[in-house]
Amino acid sequence: MARVKGTEALSAYKMAKRISDRKDNVYDKRIIENILNMYMDECRKALLSGERVQITKVGTIIPEVKTRLFYNLPRCNKEGGNPPYTKLRIRRNNLLGDVMNRLLIKNIENGIYGLEKLPFSKQQMDILKKSGYMPEE
Repeated sequence: MARVKGTEALSAYKMAKRISDRKDNVYDKRIIENILNMYMDECRKALLSGERVQITKVGTIIPEVKTRLFYNLPRCNKEGGNPPYTKLRIRRNNLLGDVMNRLLIKNIENGIYGLEKLPFSKQQMDILKKSGYMPEE
């Protein structure tokens, strides 16, 4: 998926800024950023040790260990150049997915093609026009 021009990932610094700007916040931005960095460090350590990381109201990050066995690839072997590897699987929370889907449909109905910072690509717009979700013009 191509990165949308002008959008960047939400870092601990940016998240701390958002939290510090909230009306219900009573903490200093530096303290918030430090706590977020500690949280992210603990998530990283948990994933490195093979634990699942659940982010409340978002989903779960699940580490997996893979060996090549399927689809006519040779078995994993030390000399063969195809060692075992790790992969992260992310399972989105159903409630978050439902809310995102409803917002997307509402945006389309209001003439906004995508989410606020994630517009549809040209190919996606062509598919939506052919399926009748968007007008042809």
